[in-house]
Formats: sequence, C-alpha cells, structure tokens
Amino acid sequence: MSSSSLKTFLPDSISRTEPGNPAEISLTDLLTPREQEIARLASYGMTNKEIGQTLEISHWTVATHMRRIFDKTNVNRRAALAIALAIRL
Repeated sequence: MSSSSLKTFLPDSISRTEPGNPAEISLTDLLTPREQEIARLASYGMTNKEIGQTLEISHWTVATHMRRIFDKTNVNRRAALAIALAIRL
C-alpha cells in the first residue's frame, strides 16, 4: 500500500504526521502499556474474547480498552489500527 493510499485510509490525526516532524506523536505516547498490548493483539486479528483469554481478563474489559484505543488514535476499525501499528506511529 502506498503512502498516499495510507493517507486516504487513515484518519487525518494519524496520517498527518510525517517522519522527522517534531510534533509527531507515536502510539506509545498516546496509549498505556496495557492498551498497547491489547492493540497489538487486536492487530494480529484476535477477537476481544481471544484477547481476554490470553490476558486473563474479561472480554468486556478488552472492549473498554478497545474503545479507549479507538478514541485516542481517532481510528474506528481494527484494520486501520493494525496499519497504524505497522507503520509505527
């Protein structure tokens, strides 16, 4: 996927930053360590139930974390989250 394709797929708040931009904010700056862990597992294609079983937490807790991750990153799909993680924003 080309850079221009990513910019049309990702929301402005994610795609507007470019490497070397001092205002660039990475996902690790936005997310707590637990949210990063859940985001990484979700990007692997795991369901909330599977993530919950892996981390020994309720799938409802995973859903809450996912809502917070989506809010913080302005992403509303797991696929977009996976792309954001892959390009290490």
